[in-house]
Amino acid sequence: MYFCKVKSVTLFIMKVSKFVLIATFSFLLICNYPFAQNPKIKCYFNRPVNSNISTGINAVYLNGTFADTVAAYINRAKFTIDIAVYNFTSGSSSVVAKIATAANNARSRGVIIRWVYDGSSTNSGLSLLDTSIKRIGSPTTLGYGIMHNKFVVIDVNSANPDDAIIMTGSYNFSTNQNNSDYNNIVFIQDQPLALAYYNEFNKMWGGVTSQPNTTLSTFGTFKSPSAQTTFNVNGTTVELYFSPKDAAATHLKNAINTADNELFFGIYAFTDNSVANAIKTKVNNGVVAKGIIDQFSQNYSPYPTLNPVMGSKLVLYTGNALYHNKIMVIDADHPQSDPQVETGSYNWSNSGTNTNDENCIIIHDSIIANQYLQSLCQNFADIGGAVCLSALPLNLLYFKGSLQAQKPLLQWSIAANQNVKYFEIEKSSEGIHFAAIAHINCLTNNTTTAYNYRDDTYTNSASYYRLRMIDNDGHSSLSNTIFISSRDKMNLFIFPNPVAEHLYVQLKSDKKETKNLAIADVSGRIILKQTIAINAGMNTISINTNQLAKGTYLLMIDGSGISVEKFMKN
Repeated sequence: MYFCKVKSVTLFIMKVSKFVLIATFSFLLICNYPFAQNPKIKCYFNRPVNSNISTGINAVYLNGTFADTVAAYINRAKFTIDIAVYNFTSGSSSVVAKIATAANNARSRGVIIRWVYDGSSTNSGLSLLDTSIKRIGSPTTLGYGIMHNKFVVIDVNSANPDDAIIMTGSYNFSTNQNNSDYNNIVFIQDQPLALAYYNEFNKMWGGVTSQPNTTLSTFGTFKSPSAQTTFNVNGTTVELYFSPKDAAATHLKNAINTADNELFFGIYAFTDNSVANAIKTKVNNGVVAKGIIDQFSQNYSPYPTLNPVMGSKLVLYTGNALYHNKIMVIDADHPQSDPQVETGSYNWSNSGTNTNDENCIIIHDSIIANQYLQSLCQNFADIGGAVCLSALPLNLLYFKGSLQAQKPLLQWSIAANQNVKYFEIEKSSEGIHFAAIAHINCLTNNTTTAYNYRDDTYTNSASYYRLRMIDNDGHSSLSNTIFISSRDKMNLFIFPNPVAEHLYVQLKSDKKETKNLAIADVSGRIILKQTIAINAGMNTISINTNQLAKGTYLLMIDGSGISVEKFMKN
């Protein structure tokens, strides 16, 4: 199975009007990269997960060991640790006391540690820290909200960029947050992103020195907006917003508006009805929405706004713990539709947007989105909602297609039929919006059965196909998506690869024509674009790559078809 993110890349191609064969290009991107997790991003959950809906990489359930994990990362620190956490509640025997122990050990080996906490919270765990670990509390004046961040920045300025790591999520350092409240944490290994968190920390700290400066420190509305909010983490687009200056609610609603198929959320404090209305609009337009809301938010307007339109797909947590997550997952099962996850400390409230110090991170990654979906689905079922169906039909052996006599022939097979009633063939021109084009009844025998369907409506245009299996009880499940196109790739060859200074492109054409060439990084950002004139026969083009930083890039050339080649810059 091969997937990669394509929506952001498709969007930038739309901005380059000469690149018109979007569907073909999207397919090349989908099929050229293996289904593997970005090694720079790791997420964890402290409640059980539903691995039955995993699309290949199971979510990680840490049973009571969040504190161990945070301590393990602190133990790896070589130079600096910057911690901004709302509340550290701990006695010497608490499970989270090991975080203080790890911090004290790091300080003993020379690591500089700085700690920002909420001045209005107890923070009893701070008493366990070595007195040489400097700290500063947020204001307690009327008009300021709370320092509600939960993030850790490790070795941000190391000469080795791989040392820089951030942790964020919904987790405060306490026994309840560790063991019973519903929480998530995510670690990201990326120096530019870590620097963004570091810069935010320094605003509250009052500078970059090891000692806090209460004269220069700024919190809440006195801070300045972030200089950078979008990052490329090893090919994954990550957005980062800090409240109250980066308009977190606007970006959350922008993410909701990208949902093409489904969204799933789990939230503690949900009081901003504009976010609820954005979700409601999507539901009314056919997007499938599920949600979990903590009982804290039951009497605020979002719950009565969403309950009538979502019905049983909206569950209220009324247990003794807290449903403390702040998560939105969008199009997790649709890799062609920009799957993304929103998480962090940010509750969807007016104070979270306009007053508090918060962070909100949006990760555009199909695998991370599926892992968060595994967590939300199990939470949903544990709280009383319906169990999520498997991401792929368990009894589907394969679904494939090929051009036969210039018409797509789709073929699939299922194991012994136990519950499948019929199939629908669904078709799309862009891989996002599908419509049913055929209905095929399931054979009633009890042996492995093969099926096929020929699309006689095909007119040489690029097309996506998927198979929907409808059970006797009315439930349905989807196959993988396949792509069929009669367009051939151009005869294209690039060298050397990796490249140092000059990349040579050889391409063969049967006529004199004009083509469009572009180089993009793996996040979809165009670095270079130009129009090239080629002659009939073999052509060689030289491209100066000195302007490119080290990394992975895509070379794209369009003409009678679109060709994409991946190369490395040393």
